[in-house]
Amino acid sequence: MTALERDVLALFEGSASRLDFDDGISVSAPSLVADGLRLATWLGEQGVVAGSRVALQLPNSADYVRLLLACAAGGFVGVSVNSRYGDDEVADLVERSGAQMIVHNGPNGLVDSHWVSSAPIQRRSRRMNAFVVFTTSGTTSRPKMVLQRQCSIVDHAIDAAALLGYTSDDTVMTVMPLCGTFGLGSLMAAVAAGSRVIVTDFELGRTAGLIESERVTCVNGSDDMFHRLLEHGADLSSIRLGGYARFNTSLDGIVERAAEVGATLTGLYGMSEVQALFTLRDPSGDAVDRTRAGGTMASSSATYRIVEGELQLRGPSLFAGYLAEGGECVDADLTAQHQDNGWFRTGDLAEPNGDRGFEFIARMADVLRLGGFLVSPIEIEAVLLDDSQVVAAQVISVDLPSGARPVAFVLLSGGSVSTGAKTFDEAAAIRRCREQLARYKVPVRVIVLKEFPMAPGPNGTKVQKTKLRELGASILEVNS
Repeated sequence: MTALERDVLALFEGSASRLDFDDGISVSAPSLVADGLRLATWLGEQGVVAGSRVALQLPNSADYVRLLLACAAGGFVGVSVNSRYGDDEVADLVERSGAQMIVHNGPNGLVDSHWVSSAPIQRRSRRMNAFVVFTTSGTTSRPKMVLQRQCSIVDHAIDAAALLGYTSDDTVMTVMPLCGTFGLGSLMAAVAAGSRVIVTDFELGRTAGLIESERVTCVNGSDDMFHRLLEHGADLSSIRLGGYARFNTSLDGIVERAAEVGATLTGLYGMSEVQALFTLRDPSGDAVDRTRAGGTMASSSATYRIVEGELQLRGPSLFAGYLAEGGECVDADLTAQHQDNGWFRTGDLAEPNGDRGFEFIARMADVLRLGGFLVSPIEIEAVLLDDSQVVAAQVISVDLPSGARPVAFVLLSGGSVSTGAKTFDEAAAIRRCREQLARYKVPVRVIVLKEFPMAPGPNGTKVQKTKLRELGASILEVNS
């Protein structure tokens, strides 16, 4: 089978990977294909036909992978549902996606393992078929449903494996949820490389123990995940490459702290619409460079451009479009709002970085428009973080009659608002900003919080900037 014919089943059939799961199952990638073919037949017997949507609400497990392969075999579309979602969130996603059925784990495994006696479905290539739906984080609106085809998943897996340097000698841990592009992309890249794969859900003690006992060489994760492992004192010395996604900008120094215990973390960039692992920072770079998001693009066919500061992308990992409510087809109008003649408009502020790469600066929605200029909040936050009391900072803008002005929120060492409020010198913080920044960048207030408002997403938690804007506006209104 040529590369142009390779689908998801073929990727697993041709892989030397062995996958080890939390429930003690250890199975080869080709054996999972055989299971998927039987499961596809069973789903067909339940009335699921090619093109039908099947909601997948399972943790990281052998059953989740089997079900994905069943979708690939039968031409079904797997709608990823986070197993931690509440009932209302699940019901909303199932209804909007038009899912014909939702699959959970039974007491004895997937649908109580009734599928094991089914005859395998006839094998056929479905490379161009719609395959999986990811949901966006939905922190400011209802999550969008991102549709990816088998070809985009497979081609990106091969490109990402090469970018990350995965080989058959590696032991790759997949710990981010498979219901998100970060987790699934990591799994697919490891399978494409023929690596040994450990598939688990993140549980601090168990994850730390597996990294040490199995001598994991590669693992991708969020800043929160690596922060917790480091705080736990996990032995990360076997990790030659940890793909690091910065979701929580209040956490600093993680790359440097990991280096102190012998692990190499380096920045990634991606999203559901172009898939995770779209770029990787040079692992041989210094810690400051590896902390940043962006880097070299995985695919030699991928290209980027920057239009009025916004990063726009195209390439083989690009999504097919946003799924229409009810699941009848791609929502052409919604998809068109985020595309420009084939270029996906990421909504991210970026700048060029080398011939084949770029550097992510911030979400355009988070960028401050002050004094007629685009300003990254990170620039102001860096000045505030120079104060030894300040352990984290977030800056938003609030519209005032005089124009948009920045407002800063900070967390202090010790985490106490009451103690911090007595000792923190807000006027001094503003004065320091005035000395180092242009006048229009100086915060009108620097407000101490005990914690930032956070929102869960498919790939980790994120600061809710909308909540901070509302809080800033209310504080300024009260004080006016």
